[in-house]
Amino acid sequence: MKYYKIICWSECPYCLKAKMEMIERKEQHEYCSVNHSELLLKYYKSIYGHTTVPMIIEIDTLTGQEKFIGGYTDLIKYFTKKDIEAEICAAGRES
Repeated sequence: MKYYKIICWSECPYCLKAKMEMIERKEQHEYCSVNHSELLLKYYKSIYGHTTVPMIIEIDTLTGQEKFIGGYTDLIKYFTKKDIEAEICAAGRES
């Protein structure tokens, strides 16, 4: 199984948009607020090399492998690419 981790500030509009995208797509996700933890936010920034929130990570529970997606705009691009790939695969099966 794969799920997504959203590292966020609870009042950030892009963080909320990322959360809503996950809900609309019925994707498994966790929403991790770092509102009151500057050290934790600094830690995540150093790990992922990303300076803003949200920070969105895809996690594979079978392998433990993480794939850093990026912020909200990166998430939309990521899902758009996945949707196109799924359409191409479906069209290939119909042929």
